[in-house]
Amino acid sequence: MATRVLTLDVYLNAPNVTHENFRSAATIFEYDVVFWDPANTLETYQFSVGDPYYKGDPRIADHETSSLAQDIIRRRSEFEEFIEMGRTLVIFTAPAQHFWYDTGKRDKSGTGRNQKVTTIVNRMDLMEAAIPAKFRAAAAEGTRISARQSSFRSLLSGAPDRWWYRAILEEYPGEPLAVVTGTSKCVGSIKRYPKGGMLLLLPDLQGPDHPANSDGVEELDADEPSAPLEELTEEPEEDLGDDKASLELITWVESLRTQNGEASPPWLQRYQFPEDAETTHKIAELEAKKAEILAKIEALEGGKEVSDAWKRLLYATGDELEIQVLEAFRILGFQAERGPEGRADIVLQLDTKNAVVEVKGLNSSAAEKNAAQLEKWISEEMLSGSGHVKGILVVNSYRHIPPQERSSPAFPHQMVTFSTPREHCLVTSVQLLAMVRAVLEDPSRAPSICEKLLDTTGAVTGWENVTSLFAPIKS
Repeated sequence: MATRVLTLDVYLNAPNVTHENFRSAATIFEYDVVFWDPANTLETYQFSVGDPYYKGDPRIADHETSSLAQDIIRRRSEFEEFIEMGRTLVIFTAPAQHFWYDTGKRDKSGTGRNQKVTTIVNRMDLMEAAIPAKFRAAAAEGTRISARQSSFRSLLSGAPDRWWYRAILEEYPGEPLAVVTGTSKCVGSIKRYPKGGMLLLLPDLQGPDHPANSDGVEELDADEPSAPLEELTEEPEEDLGDDKASLELITWVESLRTQNGEASPPWLQRYQFPEDAETTHKIAELEAKKAEILAKIEALEGGKEVSDAWKRLLYATGDELEIQVLEAFRILGFQAERGPEGRADIVLQLDTKNAVVEVKGLNSSAAEKNAAQLEKWISEEMLSGSGHVKGILVVNSYRHIPPQERSSPAFPHQMVTFSTPREHCLVTSVQLLAMVRAVLEDPSRAPSICEKLLDTTGAVTGWENVTSLFAPIKS
């Protein structure tokens, strides 16, 4: 009987292959082998209208959140049972497929017309949630792949220009199939299960019409909409002939299935060679050390993420910059909240003192219009009954230039002349970073820094020695 093959969000041009989407209702249990490319899956769901990305990752539309959650639960359960039944799941490994979704929770701050409702969203990795095995992938791209097993070597050599890796497997189930040439960095693995099932994590097989594999391919205009994935996964209207690389891949997977043979009987566990017990003990010790090391790495990576986030004060703009400035004021000791929609970016409170903050990421210097915008927020806040309100303008000026090379003033003379009578405090995000670093090192400095920001009229002086914030890079 011919092997029955199903693909999810990937097209393999070969006979007897059924193409579906991860989100479709089609069950996988009618097939012997399932291929899935998670890098194409999120595109089949609608993103949030007007705000399709959050912090660089897709934000799933609210009405699609429930569907995606249910699809992930359903497919993971299917994948687990599918492998348990002795069948084969093949996944084209991709870097983490993170997305944001609405949790249904809301955070309310302020009262009356100043009340702000914030949607609470969570981040999830599609691959981690759906693949029924422990693994960890880091984004990396390349074409230099070496096989660790002879059968996969023949598959690579049959179409060397079609295979590339999109991620390195830092942790993977089973044993390695392929590595980055000249290294031990795994880009493909295979895990065999007791009842004959298999889980394969493979590098990506590019289509024959991929630009890297085609001469004279006409490029689409960047503004021309591309076809939705549902269209791409349909059978072509014309018979263009089977793709040799797709056929060879399917044949190779079939050969692995026939090699699996009969699973070892349970009673075999009672028989061991003299060295087996010692080997098992050493493996357990190494696994414990491995878990300890991975936990330390995870903690260090978490610290590095925080460190990298603070560096946004050197280059970022928009929402990314506002979020980091907000966190900076909180570190300094202010009670800081995002302002209501259409009002000040940030609202501050320290004891009985109130302030509003305008945040700008700029390619050049600040301008009088930025100070005028801040003055408008001050007036509106005072009209709402907040009493005296201090205005603070935070700018990341000349953000495309390294901070130590920003020789032009962030706040030109005519702007300072406009802001001084209005008691604006003008501070750069680089100065704010220096203040944060000082408080993180010595929390007792926070009160004096807050006082400086609230009492300064015009541009803040000092806190400009950027080189003192960073360690020299060792060559």
